[in-house]
Amino acid sequence: MGALRSPQYSAEGRNLRVKERMFTQVAAGGSALGHVAGPRWREEGLRTDVEMPIRGEEETHVGLHLIIFAVTGGLIYLSIYWGVPQLTERRVPSIYAFFGLLWAPILLLPPLALALFVRLEGGTLSPEAVATRFRLTPITDSGWIWVGMAVLVTVISEPAFEGLGRRLARIPLLAPPPHLPAPFNPLCRMEIPPRQFFGMTLKGNWRLLVAFIPMHLVAMFAEEMMWRGYMLPLQETMFGPWAWVINGVLWAWVVHAFLKWHLVGMLPGMLAAPLVAQVTGSTWASLIAHAVPNSLLWLLLLLGVLGVGSSGDDGQ
Repeated sequence: MGALRSPQYSAEGRNLRVKERMFTQVAAGGSALGHVAGPRWREEGLRTDVEMPIRGEEETHVGLHLIIFAVTGGLIYLSIYWGVPQLTERRVPSIYAFFGLLWAPILLLPPLALALFVRLEGGTLSPEAVATRFRLTPITDSGWIWVGMAVLVTVISEPAFEGLGRRLARIPLLAPPPHLPAPFNPLCRMEIPPRQFFGMTLKGNWRLLVAFIPMHLVAMFAEEMMWRGYMLPLQETMFGPWAWVINGVLWAWVVHAFLKWHLVGMLPGMLAAPLVAQVTGSTWASLIAHAVPNSLLWLLLLLGVLGVGSSGDDGQ
């Protein structure tokens, strides 16, 4: 498989022309690292002008990003469909089995991304180098508008496709595993406010909420570090202004293949996150677009912990 070279631009810096298919080093101030400047797609409204340190002597295979997406998605799929039943049969609580196996591959993504940055690109682990390479840059005023639109798209599209997801879940090939409860299983009705979450009683269970929210945030940050921080800049050199589409489709249909009945409904939100990351040039922007819609689950759990609407029973 061929490798990529940095894109070449017109004198105006507006027309993207991919001359060759391999990364090349661009000397910068005598530094041991070259820099590949992110393309500036002004006409399309996309901005990726944060410089990305790249070591020019190293060839980066086009298929590398596909392998990482595929392995992550495969591990998660295997964990949910095979690993969770194995653990629950051994009396491991369902909530520990599900989220432990779901998040284990995801939590390995940031160390892997940092290792690739150091090994393949000759990067260093200084805060400045990591912030630059992974686009951990502040969100501009106009960037917040994009973040707001991304959140709105995600929040609206999820319930809009709920009925379709339920119909797809009745197709045997796309059916969820029987051990998967609400809210992830569309064939199971979730009480609002909920009384249980993966078999655990919610009322008064503050420890569950206090543990779940930080772990959920860490997992989302881990995804953003790899998919938007590390992968998206590489994909921009491969696919130009359409990198966000490739990134979002791989994230939805490969990494989240275990939610196969939801492949249509989750696509708008999973395209919105990489789009806002590419437009703003900030991984923080996509993290917020990713986390805010997910925080609705936290709100539901909070209502359950508070016992809102409870008749006074123990939730059994």
